[in-house]
Amino acid sequence: MFELGLGALLIGGAIVIATGKATVLFGIVDLLPLLGYGGAALIAAAGGLMCAAGLTRRALKKNTAHRHALRSGRLTAMAVLTASGLAIGVPLVADVLNLVRIEGFPLGYYLAAQGVLIALVVLAFVWASRQNRIDAEEPGP
Repeated sequence: MFELGLGALLIGGAIVIATGKATVLFGIVDLLPLLGYGGAALIAAAGGLMCAAGLTRRALKKNTAHRHALRSGRLTAMAVLTASGLAIGVPLVADVLNLVRIEGFPLGYYLAAQGVLIALVVLAFVWASRQNRIDAEEPGP
């Protein structure tokens, strides 16, 4: 229940930031020039993920018969979100990371060429081990 409330609060805050009505509604400093629309979208996405986590936790408590499928689905969704974040996020910040050099190579280039691939392989092994643990704990369909 905590996740649902916090997620709704984050989504509401992102809407207030994106509309620029913080000074009118609450009398606080407008955060839109500081965060921008991308920051507001990131806050809204975090709120959506919190709401989804709360709804999944609630469904796990109510539906004990479908517990295996719900836990597997949650694990798969988190793996896909992590892989998407790696594939999209690292190239977006590569210019900033290129300011650091490791043995002559810019860090952004190195992370985009090697680091993301290594992280995806580690993610695959972590996902497989956790899925094996879920399979061992819960009876399957």
